[in-house]
Amino acid sequence: MKILHYSLGLPPLRTGGLTKYSVDLMLKQVAGGNNVTILYPGHFTIDKKLRIDENKSFKGVKVYEILNPIGIPLLSGIPSPETYFKNRDINVYRDFLKESKVKILHIHTLMGLDKELVAAAKELNIKTIFTSHDYFGICPKVNLIDLQGEICEEYNNGENCITCNRNGYSSSLVFFMQSRPYRYLKNSSIIKKLRAYKQKLIIKKNHELTETELINEEKNNKNNPSASGYVRFRKNSIDILNNMDFIHYNSSVAKNTYERYINNVNSRVLNISHSNIKDNRIKKHSNIKEPLKITYIGSIEKYKGLYFLLDVLRQLLKNNISKWNLNVYGKNVNINIDEFMGKVKIKGTYVYSDLEELFKNTDILIVPSIWYETFGYIALEAFSYAVPVILTDLVGFKDMVKSGTTGIVIKADEDELYKSLGSIVEDREKLSYINNNILNLASIYTMEKHALDIMELYSGLIKE
Repeated sequence: MKILHYSLGLPPLRTGGLTKYSVDLMLKQVAGGNNVTILYPGHFTIDKKLRIDENKSFKGVKVYEILNPIGIPLLSGIPSPETYFKNRDINVYRDFLKESKVKILHIHTLMGLDKELVAAAKELNIKTIFTSHDYFGICPKVNLIDLQGEICEEYNNGENCITCNRNGYSSSLVFFMQSRPYRYLKNSSIIKKLRAYKQKLIIKKNHELTETELINEEKNNKNNPSASGYVRFRKNSIDILNNMDFIHYNSSVAKNTYERYINNVNSRVLNISHSNIKDNRIKKHSNIKEPLKITYIGSIEKYKGLYFLLDVLRQLLKNNISKWNLNVYGKNVNINIDEFMGKVKIKGTYVYSDLEELFKNTDILIVPSIWYETFGYIALEAFSYAVPVILTDLVGFKDMVKSGTTGIVIKADEDELYKSLGSIVEDREKLSYINNNILNLASIYTMEKHALDIMELYSGLIKE
């Protein structure tokens, strides 16, 4: 089958769960004898003319680059939404699709996506499928989280978006980060430091906004013309999603969240995997005489739930429940841990090859997200080692566990996490029970199986 994927690009320029998923899926499809191509938003040229150039192939995948695309904001937000409203030459996409003769256009993100690509595919009867990885399009900052770290339930006709996106990357910075030189400089020490500094600065600026300043900004946002830009941005994105032939939701959390905004009923929840997921399940035993080994892996952003977890651990200590240790893995983790008397340790970043040792030294993984997390790869990775997981019901991976049997699903509530952790600290039999149940499962959901499921989904679309 001839398949075209639209994604952010390839490693090492692009990283993260979305890129890993799309690349791993493409490589499995190539291995299955399919003709696979990726199209991605690339760099800008002096003439600013939309065109598509062929790049060097990647492990059997044909690679094409969109020149002079819409800018890619990544996770920073969009300070100027009007930059997303360019009318593009549909003939560029029509000619490309005619020449490629693909049967399926699989879209992994709306970032940088021209509506004309989808329109051209529809004209040519090429089936389109969108996989949910985040909420870009509905939310310019991808996660539906406001500046206070709370779920954004109401954007007030775009007015709240003005404040939320005000510290996003400038057009000139986006231009540089999509340039050819940046591809080679991205992993240099100086660029890494500058990128980390910029990210910390954005977080700092957002967190330092006082309640009074926030109220004043909200007043100033009234009748601000940028608000209508965010309304138009969301409407255009919803139109694109409603025009898809099929929506592949990677979890019920993603489906329930998206369906508050779109009305495309041609959809299915199909949980995901990646190529590093193997059946690494091992028998585990947590010694009641030793501290419970708790692990948290993720960023320090409030919506990821680390502060929520730490608040619960404070309460445990306050009530003299102290037979536990927490290891925290992640980027730029600079929290103050002195109050925990050595019971909380910052371990820094990790790579996939570290996971075996990391999970050997984990009794339980906590995924305490307080946002609508579309999936949560780290929970699947722990699961593949038969490590018990406590996760909130806002994490998409909950679909793959039976609460109380192969994992523990709780509400994003301090009392619930307190009760779950407190009982496990005092009685480790629950962990052994969950570990045994994971070991007794017939299999772990690997990328090999997932790729077959996706191909079956494609075939069903083409037959319609």
